[in-house]
Amino acid sequence: MSGDEPRGTDDWSAVPAHDPGHVADPSDGLEARRTPATSGAGTPDGRVHGRPAPGYGEYAPEGWVNPVLVEQERREQEERSRALREQAARETPRDHRAGAPSGATGVGRAAPAAGRFGASPLDFVLTVGLLVIGLWSVIESLSVGTTASTIRTVVEQQYTDLSDPAALSSAVLVRAVVLVVVFVLVVWWSVRRLRARRWTFWVPLVGGVVATVLGMVPVMVVIFQDPQFAAYLQRMAGG
Repeated sequence: MSGDEPRGTDDWSAVPAHDPGHVADPSDGLEARRTPATSGAGTPDGRVHGRPAPGYGEYAPEGWVNPVLVEQERREQEERSRALREQAARETPRDHRAGAPSGATGVGRAAPAAGRFGASPLDFVLTVGLLVIGLWSVIESLSVGTTASTIRTVVEQQYTDLSDPAALSSAVLVRAVVLVVVFVLVVWWSVRRLRARRWTFWVPLVGGVVATVLGMVPVMVVIFQDPQFAAYLQRMAGG
């Protein structure tokens, strides 16, 4: 080999030297591909040339859970729970305005109307009206003299005269006290039920019946114990 022949960087190399990154000419009979800047053994970061980098957790042991996915799923569940709570909070005032009892309103389901007091506005009106009537009866019963005179007139016109008409005044006074006590209890019970939005109109009705029966007891006792009235009953039974 003559000294004036061109040589590469290595006198003993049969392959011409290339610069890193040089693409060979296909006319030379070599494969046209880019020559890596490093050797075929690996890359500067330690990976084998041509093999993609492993994904996160690719070589994790069996049973390993990606904490990123777990945290993402937890946040999604919190978002769904928060959305449900907000939706329920928006629907609750609407249910109360419609008068629906708690837990009784559903989608596409009409709720019965309820007032601020009582189970319904009609129940409230009926209850108040009956209480007003009861109050009027109690006020009339406080006129002991007038009531006793009225009862005496009815007894003497339909049955017989009484030997002790003055005893009726005491009986009527006891009757007035009974009516007042019963009326106060009825009002107290009615107010409690109205505030609880429960049906209440029947409370004054029952209270009126109870007051009438209890108020008649002292009057009937006085009348039946009157001697002349007792003699009248005996004559009627013997006849």
